[in-house]
Amino acid sequence: ARTRPPGRVFASSGRKRSAGYTLVELVVVLVLLGILSATALPRFFGASEFEAMGFADASAAAARFARKLARNSGCDTLFSIDDGGYRLQQRATDCDTGDLTRPVQRPGGANWAQDRPNGVAVAGTAVYFDATGRPFLASTGAMLTSAIGYSVGGRTIRIEPVTGFVYQP
Repeated sequence: ARTRPPGRVFASSGRKRSAGYTLVELVVVLVLLGILSATALPRFFGASEFEAMGFADASAAAARFARKLARNSGCDTLFSIDDGGYRLQQRATDCDTGDLTRPVQRPGGANWAQDRPNGVAVAGTAVYFDATGRPFLASTGAMLTSAIGYSVGGRTIRIEPVTGFVYQP
């Protein structure tokens, strides 16, 4: 009864090979690592397109929520976005008078706001929605007569007049 296949099972070349790397191999590896770190690492540690896209989507969702909250609660609700980030606020005294300074709370108690990610450019705006969901400019109190937009990175988010519809074209 044979347990091994015919032929050589173990082969040995007879010459000894030293373990380790040569100096040339080490230098080549270090040069390649240097080139890789100079070109690829800034893409991983800088503001990525994904951060800008995520912040744009989150801000558009917050603007949509501000409109829905204004309609459902009957209270004017402000959506504002600038270099600091976005935030939602309502009137301080009652639903339709007073300054728009009272922060809207998320479930769990935190303010409905998000800071702008580092390296993401924002061209902001401030719009509040009344109890019917119509958008108004926060700076003048005038109802929107044409679409208004803001940009996050390379994306533009628009808010339509009369309806307050929020979308990314």
